[in-house]
Amino acid sequence: MLALGALLLGGAAACEQVASPEFEPAANVASAGDIGGTVVNLQGQPVAGALVSTPGGAQTTTSTSGSFLLAGLPATSRLAVSVNAPGYDGTTAIYEVRSGVLLTRPIRIQPLAPPVVFSAGAGGTVPIAGGGQVVIPANAFPVSPATPVTVRATYIDPGNPVQFSTAPGDFTGRTFANNIVQIESFGMLSVDVRNPQGQRLDLSPGQQAALQFPASGGTAPGTRPLWRFDALQGIWVEEGQVTVTPTTQNTTVSTLAPQRNVDVRFPPECISVQVLFSNMVTPRANEFVNAAGISYAGGTGGWTNGNGIVQLQVRAASQVLLRSGTAQQTVTTPAPGTLGCPLVATLAF
Repeated sequence: MLALGALLLGGAAACEQVASPEFEPAANVASAGDIGGTVVNLQGQPVAGALVSTPGGAQTTTSTSGSFLLAGLPATSRLAVSVNAPGYDGTTAIYEVRSGVLLTRPIRIQPLAPPVVFSAGAGGTVPIAGGGQVVIPANAFPVSPATPVTVRATYIDPGNPVQFSTAPGDFTGRTFANNIVQIESFGMLSVDVRNPQGQRLDLSPGQQAALQFPASGGTAPGTRPLWRFDALQGIWVEEGQVTVTPTTQNTTVSTLAPQRNVDVRFPPECISVQVLFSNMVTPRANEFVNAAGISYAGGTGGWTNGNGIVQLQVRAASQVLLRSGTAQQTVTTPAPGTLGCPLVATLAF
């Protein structure tokens, strides 16, 4: 889910990224809007009791139907909304807040991986679904050696569209050079470590754990960037690299807290999508449109303007599945260097 913007009908200007190089979203504290949505699991069933929160301190929990509402939020072009539920791997959904408007979207979360328990003094190896593992050395945590620790290594497979829809953020990244870029994934991983009291643990200073992601996107030897997730801004931050082998993508880390992502950047192309009522005439304003990559592991989303139009940043010359409400359509995105922000689809429901 990459950067997005609003299109005025008849506009021919090239699509621009919402984020500035400093990545400071525009906010208007003099006006307020509402956001909402429905949180579901991998099977599409509602998740009740999930905590939904913003960096500014607003929070609520989902109802038995999985729905939630956060009202009276300051208007802003970008808001990172965290979603966490017991037994699930948390995610972060990116919202826009429009003055006087309720914007909603679906949110999906997946269960945590099965637990692996070992003593802190012995260390251990935690398998990752699909291949790969997390290797934690002996005495890596700030607890006594006899303390049992519970580790869950939850993988998000870029080849599994349903599982991949739980990915946090919108595939916006910040490079070492502080540039805002669009990225596509070759695998994501979160490692959750708890003591017997259920408190989260992280590595002691000077300790490192080995992460071996499953192979993805080809096995030619080389390297790819490694990114960690910043939940407050809802972006991926470049932090290192992985070494690609025929079977795994390998790296070491000094902290287990943030989610990790193996990604490469790509130059985005702008597309416009129109959403109408079923009469194929009346525009649907403030409707969420999701663009999920088919030929690449990435995606974006945004809300239509008053003319029923939204602009989205996607990978060029790629297949993308567009969804809004009950309507969906697969399109091929424009070739690299296409001028403007061409209309590629009209969705109606």
